[in-house]
Amino acid sequence: MKKRKRHNEEAVRRYEELPPQKRTEASIELSELTMRIAMHVICYTLVYHQDLLKDERFSIAHAFLQRVATTHLCNHKLTAEGLVYEYKGEPFLLHEDYKTMTLTRSVYEHLAMFYFLFEHPKTDEERDIVWKYWQINSKKNLLDYDAGDDAHIAEEQQHAIQEIEALRSDILSSDLGQRCHHKLNEWMKTECRPSNGSLEFTVSDEKYDVKRLPYSQAWKYLFGNEEMALFYRHLSMHSHPVFDGLVQYQNQEETDQGNDGIPLYYSCRFLASLCRLFLKQLPEGSEIIRQEFTKHELQVFRSLSELRKK
Repeated sequence: MKKRKRHNEEAVRRYEELPPQKRTEASIELSELTMRIAMHVICYTLVYHQDLLKDERFSIAHAFLQRVATTHLCNHKLTAEGLVYEYKGEPFLLHEDYKTMTLTRSVYEHLAMFYFLFEHPKTDEERDIVWKYWQINSKKNLLDYDAGDDAHIAEEQQHAIQEIEALRSDILSSDLGQRCHHKLNEWMKTECRPSNGSLEFTVSDEKYDVKRLPYSQAWKYLFGNEEMALFYRHLSMHSHPVFDGLVQYQNQEETDQGNDGIPLYYSCRFLASLCRLFLKQLPEGSEIIRQEFTKHELQVFRSLSELRKK
């Protein structure tokens, strides 16, 4: 096991030491492999596990993988083909290092939420509360806190509020919900604005506590490497209209330096990691990819998917 981990870390290190242009080429190659594996898992599930897809949680887990694979495919095509416009009847290639940052950020956030929902909870009761808390915040995002007197919107809001209250009641009536009643009750109130992220439960001297886990803290659990916290901020800076991000955009190199392959590389790693986590939801687990891909391909896949440095 230790030998394999050293091999995987060495493969990642070799990639990171490549010159920029070579990194872009390598990113595209890694992306093609990752997509083939992810699409195999997606299609295998659709063909052989229609029974499991009737379960809401498994169906949502599969939806996570499908959406991330689709988002990554957009990233791949945009990186490989670039942006070509037409100016006065002639093709005009637009160079932009940051064109796929928003896509990579979306893949990262889906991985973080998948991890918080399916991997991080330690017990079935924690998993159930985390699941329902996620649904509450999702439904809160449908609420318009400034809707005014629009009758149609008011009816939709009331329906969402009823669903939120039902989920909130389920959580607070559970044993763990009662132990952490004060915080959970405040966070789940309809008038409390939604938060992105999840929950973590802790116990000390048989006393339970709970805290919120925002996306900005996901790096602690996925990577254990504070540099990834900076990377997430970098992704966000180029996904929102903020001053520093636009300054960097305007001052980027005029020629292609190969750095636009970096977001695709990280998107590969995030997709591979989510795919590996999803395989844990299947009865056959990783066996379904062992039968379809070579030993070398699986080693590369493991190198990409093992985000946390031991």
